[in-house]
Amino acid sequence: MTAPFFTYTDKFVNFSQADKELLATVLTFKQVEAKAALVSYDRRTDELFFLLKGCIRKYYVKDGEQITIYLLTENNFIGAFESFTTGTKSKETIECLEPCELLVLKKSDLDRLYKEIPLMNEFIRKVLEQVLIQFQQALSSFILNTPEERYTKLLTQHPEILQRVPQHMLATYLGITATSLSRIRKRILDKA
Repeated sequence: MTAPFFTYTDKFVNFSQADKELLATVLTFKQVEAKAALVSYDRRTDELFFLLKGCIRKYYVKDGEQITIYLLTENNFIGAFESFTTGTKSKETIECLEPCELLVLKKSDLDRLYKEIPLMNEFIRKVLEQVLIQFQQALSSFILNTPEERYTKLLTQHPEILQRVPQHMLATYLGITATSLSRIRKRILDKA
C-alpha cells in the first residue's frame, strides 16, 4: 500500500530503509467515497494527502459558484497548504470526484519526522516546489493562453482528466462556461 508513495519519494530523495519504515508507521490509509470532502471551506485542516487511487479536485466558492482550481489523479500530494501550515481556516474545499484511496499525513507527525528524518525537510521542500511550479504554470496559462489553448494543453498532457471530470467542473477549471467548453470541443473535433 505504501509502495507507490515510496516510488514517488524516490524521485526527490533517497530515504534509507529505516526512514521508510518510520515514515510508513505515520501514514494512515483511508478509503473515501465519491463526493466526500477531504478538506472543507472555513474549517482547519492538519492533514496532507497522497492520492493512491481516484480523482480529486480543489475548488473555491464565489457568489455561490464552485470554481475548480486544481485537478489531481493518482500518485500526487494534495492539501490545503495554507490551512495546514498556519492553522487558519481553509479557503478552499478538496473533494473526491471518485472513490479514493489515500495515505494521510498529520501535521504533528510531519513535525516529528522533520526532527527524526533529516531528509524529510528536503523532501517536503521539493514537493512544495513542484506544487508552486504547477500553480505558476496554471497562472501563466490563464494570462498567456486562450481557453482553447488551455483545453488543448489539458487534452495533450492529461487526457485521462477529460474522462474523469464532469464537463461543468472542467469548464470552471479552464475559466470558461460549460457552453464555451462545448463549442471548443466541437471546433477541435471538426478540425480532426
